[in-house]
Amino acid sequence: MTRSKNRFIYMICTGIFITLLFRLILHPRPDRDGFEPKHHPLLVEMIAISIVTVIIWEGNLQIDNWLNKQYSWLKETRKRLTLQFAYCTVYTVTMLTILIMVAHFFIDRDDIGRPHGMDPHYIPAIFIAITILLAETGVHFFNSWKQSILEMEKYKTESANAQLQNLKNQLNPHFLFNNLSVLTSLIYINQDKAVSFINELSKVYRYTLDSKNAELVSLKEELDFLYHYIYLLKIRFDSSISFNFNVDSKKMNAFLPPMCLQMLVENTIQHNEASQAKPLNVSIFTADNFLIIQNQLQKRSDVTESSGIGLRNIQMRYSYFTDDKIEISNDGSKFMVSLPLIKQK
Repeated sequence: MTRSKNRFIYMICTGIFITLLFRLILHPRPDRDGFEPKHHPLLVEMIAISIVTVIIWEGNLQIDNWLNKQYSWLKETRKRLTLQFAYCTVYTVTMLTILIMVAHFFIDRDDIGRPHGMDPHYIPAIFIAITILLAETGVHFFNSWKQSILEMEKYKTESANAQLQNLKNQLNPHFLFNNLSVLTSLIYINQDKAVSFINELSKVYRYTLDSKNAELVSLKEELDFLYHYIYLLKIRFDSSISFNFNVDSKKMNAFLPPMCLQMLVENTIQHNEASQAKPLNVSIFTADNFLIIQNQLQKRSDVTESSGIGLRNIQMRYSYFTDDKIEISNDGSKFMVSLPLIKQK
């Protein structure tokens, strides 16, 4: 409210300044027929020009707000500058022409029927409006550029924190402890399988180290990692958990933030019962431009309500790369998370 009020006062002051400027540089003179143009009272001119200023300015602000939703100053700079200048120029010239005609009709009613020719204010008004327009466009571009730098720095900090938090929360000591327990049992039961288990565990941690600084990875890389991770889960849970994959091979070169799938699978296991009596089925498939992770709901009785930190982590990381939103669905029997696939880095 205060900002809008200050902007309105600024417009009025600009209109008064333009009025005084016109008074200084424009002196009405008789035309060829000796007709003496009317000297309007200063207050009348101030009111008229202030109204014109507000209408022109507000219109250009609305154009700017609309273009902000359509084109980014940072990503489409040339297109944005061209459209901004073109739309605002057309609007400004058209409205000035109409408003000057309206002003003549209402202010110079006794002169209706006598040709005025071109209003002496018209060309200076166009020049002043275009000058202000160029200055405003430059200010908007500079502010957007400065904001983008601040957002980039904020992103770097938050991205690093998100990646660190991801590693702490997902491949935590409990994960290592559980797998070492499984490994201890395998060593006594099946040494060949224990060797395979160690190899798969090392691949999981290798991917974690290799991808910790990556912003995006290909779907193929993420799935390859998930297969190693699932191998560990299958040794631990046996037939109590199953995974069904139906991923379009054409989507393998799409991108997503690293370890998102692992995080979602881990959440599924943490919050649902997986036993011989109630096997947990997890489906991973593509639909349109989404990768979908779905499981039936069979909540564990010993688990507290989810804090949603993992999903918020993924949503935050996605927000830096695409406007597409993560879709979360819970119909009471199935829980589904749809991850947008990013076409390029």
